[in-house]
Amino acid sequence: MTGRHVLALLFALPIVAGCRETPRAKAAQLAKVTQARRSEFNKRLAAVNASTQKDAPIAQWLMPAQLREISGMAMTSRGTVLAHDDNAGRISEIDPKTGVLLRGFSLNGNQKEDFEAIAIAVNDIYLMASDGKLFRFREGADGQQVNFIVFNPGLKKECEFEGLAYEVDSTRLVMACKRLLDDKGSKELLLYRLPLPLNRSTISAIHVPIQDVVGTNPWKGFRPSDITIDPFTHNYVIISSKEQGLVVLTPDGDVVRSVPLPGDHRQAEGVVITRDSILLISDESNVKPATITAYKWPLQ
Repeated sequence: MTGRHVLALLFALPIVAGCRETPRAKAAQLAKVTQARRSEFNKRLAAVNASTQKDAPIAQWLMPAQLREISGMAMTSRGTVLAHDDNAGRISEIDPKTGVLLRGFSLNGNQKEDFEAIAIAVNDIYLMASDGKLFRFREGADGQQVNFIVFNPGLKKECEFEGLAYEVDSTRLVMACKRLLDDKGSKELLLYRLPLPLNRSTISAIHVPIQDVVGTNPWKGFRPSDITIDPFTHNYVIISSKEQGLVVLTPDGDVVRSVPLPGDHRQAEGVVITRDSILLISDESNVKPATITAYKWPLQ
């Protein structure tokens, strides 16, 4: 692991010599690799903290085949990340500091949808489709299929959605509209807020003028590809793959910051911030393989 990026393959089990390795030997090898990667991650983090280049990547993990179309991400209370595929209801748990795939489970019946984002609200997980439908379920064991309930907020004619986050303080989901489907076009950034338990009558919206979002950047608009909540300031952090930008909003809709994404992101589809100040951005496979890249947060 050298250079500006800490680059490693994401895997479920270590590659070990011979085909007769026992489960105990495989587990021991995995533990050894995990420890080495975590140690290297911490060294790189310390180097970034000591550097004037705070936006340099700490690590970048390559995704396995089942996550080549990685979309949204969500943080668990364990400090791991849940990520999902774009077209199937498959959930993968990843250790963001080692790049190790810990387990995977899926929605019952191998659900096929245009899934765009994921959020965790206490014990419930919400997987959002591009038309706004929300699939609610609980975590499953490795290889398990889990039951789910679907809630349709009735916003299909309003937006194409591509971002979802859980706002702990207000116990509500925040849905980011990528593309408005009415005559407002690209004149505003639109967010919907859905208090829990979900009910159509309690849905509200935030409208932010697009010129405030763009600021001094050379963007023609801003089309969100994911949203997360800063665990320290409770502001909304939104990324855009199209504009390769990052915007920070207060819950009242005031723009705090509007900047280009750090690093080289060809198709940034997911974003989360850890409780130990790490920004994680996932990129779907495009010109380059699918990845998760880690940065120190806040950005410089």
